[in-house]
Parts: sequence; C-alpha cells; structure tokens
Amino acid sequence: MKLETNIGLKARPKLMATAGFTLGEMLIAVAIFSLVIAAMVAVQIFGLRVYTLAATKLTATQGGRETLNLIRDQVRSSQQVYVGIYTNSTFAQIAAGSPQQGNALQLTWSTNSSYGNANVVYYQDPATTNLWSVSNNVSTVVANYVTNYICFQAVDYTGTNVLTNYQNNPVIFVTLQFSQWEYPIGYVGGSTNGVDSYDYYYLRARIARRVKDLN
Repeated sequence: MKLETNIGLKARPKLMATAGFTLGEMLIAVAIFSLVIAAMVAVQIFGLRVYTLAATKLTATQGGRETLNLIRDQVRSSQQVYVGIYTNSTFAQIAAGSPQQGNALQLTWSTNSSYGNANVVYYQDPATTNLWSVSNNVSTVVANYVTNYICFQAVDYTGTNVLTNYQNNPVIFVTLQFSQWEYPIGYVGGSTNGVDSYDYYYLRARIARRVKDLN
C-alpha cells in the first residue's frame, strides 16, 4: 500500500465576497443629498427675505412713531394750535364754519416756554409726499412717504366729530398714511427690482393741549 502525505503544503485561502453600492444606489444617494442641500439653501434664503421685510417695517414704524411723538410733545406744550392749509410757504387757518381739517398744523409758544418765542408749522407736501416742519424759515423733513393730504383735524372731546369752529381746547387728530417700498434695503422681483412691492400702513394719534390760550 502506498501512502501520500501533504506535509509542507499550504492550504489555499477561500475567496470572500464583499458588499458594495451599485451605480443605481449611488445615484439615489446623491439625489437625496442634493435635495437636502437645496432645502437648506431655500430655508436660508427665505429667512433672509423675512429678515429684510421685518427690518424694513420696523425701521419705517420707528420713524413714524418718532414723528408722532415729536408732534405730540409740541402740541401738548403749545399755547395756540390751528389747523389749516400750507401752500406757497404760507399758512392759512381754516375759516370759521368750515371743517377744521387740512394738510398743515401751526403751533406757537410764549417766550417763557422751553421752545422760546417759536412758531412751528407741520405740513404735508403732495409733490414730495413728505411731512415737513417749518420754523424760523427753515424747512426740515420729519417723515417720508406720507401720501394722505388731510393729515390734521381739530375734533371734539370724543375724538370723532370734526369741529367747524375753533374751540378753546380742541383735540388734534393726526393721521399719517404711508406708502413705502417694501424692501428698501434689498432687491426682490428679479429685473424689476421690486417696483411693485409696496407696503401700505398708517399711524394715528389724538392729542390735547395741556395749557390754555394766550388770549
């Protein structure tokens, strides 16, 4: 009998199959990843637009409130206040018997007030859509984009009925209606630069004087 031995011979290693991604799976993964990135970019862009819109409205509202606060403080401290029409650098008080409403408001103080012997006129200019103040022949813009011509009314104590004659202590009803480009610090709308993106809002205040007339 012949015996055979395998002494000194090495066993051959077995080949193991390894798992991997197919081309179709890779394409699906890339597509999903692209959609996630696109969604993240879209959210960022939307957030920037919301921030721009909010910043615009807050800036405009703050400017309007500062204007109303200035008018309020001066009306309260003034000794005489009249509603009228301001044209060609001239203030004309509304005649008795006519509704006391117009585009201008005239305020005066005595010499012992903090404003001195001052005469201030606020008026809306329809040509520039600005609200101006005039004192000592110096004109200053106090608000922009004011579109309503009738900004000032003298009303009774209820704050709703427009007076037809000047009374000792009327309530001054101030209305400022704004029409402003919605994105003044950014551009929207492609090539049109957002020319149709306007926002409309208004501020109102009813103010009564704290002092009596000089006469």
